[in-house]
Amino acid sequence: MRTLKLLTGVLVAAAVTATAPAFAIDATLYFTGQISQPSCTVDTSSQNQTINLGSASVTDFAAIGSTLNATAFNMLLTSCAPGTKVTMTVNGTMNTVASVLQNTGTATQLGVQLLQAASVGGTTGTPITLNSAINLGTVDATNTMTIPMVAQFYRLGTLTAGSVTATATVNFTYN
Repeated sequence: MRTLKLLTGVLVAAAVTATAPAFAIDATLYFTGQISQPSCTVDTSSQNQTINLGSASVTDFAAIGSTLNATAFNMLLTSCAPGTKVTMTVNGTMNTVASVLQNTGTATQLGVQLLQAASVGGTTGTPITLNSAINLGTVDATNTMTIPMVAQFYRLGTLTAGSVTATATVNFTYN
């Protein structure tokens, strides 16, 4: 009988240890993160620029569509992530030509045309259509992007002398 009790005790012990293991929560993991939109910073030297186009005589403009005093300037983007795709929109009141800002000065039939220059310091380029997005390309490993631009007088019609003033804002989009 003692053997039977011993055998029963062994079987009970085996049955208790053969049951499924008990689970307890020993740790909780929390995950956080952030996905940011690629961006750049407009360098302070590019903010609030005044581009002086100088002066010209009414007689210097040969015909409607004539341009004078092409003046190079740049927009500089810094602190960009390499590979960021940049789009620019130049907003302003358009005259009768899509790339010409309306003159709010006293000269008539004259505006300020904006161009995207072919190179830094260049005074020729492609007219910028106002209020439309322009793909500028992708930021390289320097983490900066220089956008060369040109502003110039543009004759729209029968020109009269006076002051020339025009304003544009530039917005950048990053992807």
